[in-house]
Amino acid sequence: MTLRQAINAMLRYLRPEQQTIPFTGTLYPDPLPDALDACNAALQQLAALSPLFAVKQQRSAYFRAPSTLAVSGLTHGGTTATGSFPAWSAGCWVQLPGDSAMNRILSLSGTTATLQFPHLSTDTSGTATINVDTVELDADIITVLDPVRYRGSLRKLLAANSREDLSAHACNEPRYFIESAQNNGQVRLRMMLSGYVLADTVFEFQARTALRTLTTADVKNEDGSDPGTPVPVPAAFVESIFLPVATDLFFSKPSFTNYDTPGPHNEDAQNLVREQAKTALTLLEQMRPQGSKPVSLVPEWCLSAKGRMDW
Repeated sequence: MTLRQAINAMLRYLRPEQQTIPFTGTLYPDPLPDALDACNAALQQLAALSPLFAVKQQRSAYFRAPSTLAVSGLTHGGTTATGSFPAWSAGCWVQLPGDSAMNRILSLSGTTATLQFPHLSTDTSGTATINVDTVELDADIITVLDPVRYRGSLRKLLAANSREDLSAHACNEPRYFIESAQNNGQVRLRMMLSGYVLADTVFEFQARTALRTLTTADVKNEDGSDPGTPVPVPAAFVESIFLPVATDLFFSKPSFTNYDTPGPHNEDAQNLVREQAKTALTLLEQMRPQGSKPVSLVPEWCLSAKGRMDW
């Protein structure tokens, strides 16, 4: 079942004139935006609740060697700096001109960096050094899974329990900590190390990730035909897992205000789909990509003296 076919099944609960893709009606609103919202909400739920095999991907984090750039706009006690800060520097340590202690870049907006600490120097410009101890992770990463290794190596990084724990091990074996932070109005996960790297360093790990974000282009081509977009659910169980959850969410959308159908029928449908959605989540939790064959228990009286079965 493609995404288009799944949405067609959802739209069948609406008025006949709202069931066509592309939408051609004028009396009622196009329900496709609500259907897409419900499908994306369903995928977000499945990404958080699915067994790891369904949402696990290989990922990496790239920590760059220290680099320099020209900065200006510094003021004594100020918490901003101006310069051509690379996007990857958000969250990193930065050594500003004239200040003996390192500062930290909290976020970037254009050429302006917001700093964690006041600038304790009268120097207003000069050369700054970015020391990379923090990397912003891909936007679709939900959870970083152990182990975190140096690329191509069996050497592992130990996980810290908090930023305080991370700071306590700054001079010992490197550790990492995953935190969330806002940058440019977005909440992103960041991997922090107990110290900055001196050379380009890459770590590899597995992560629980979002499944994807669906758009109108996944439902219809420019000519209105089905693009054949698959729905990313385990074992292609679209009908039994994805569709009940998406339909249950769709019933809460504004499009589902069907005055042309008697109330009891709609009520029955909603209750039935809600139960199907609960069953779908239970089924999802039970799915495993690998398992053991069931053990056959043989009564002792079936075995001969040599341990063989007599039948």
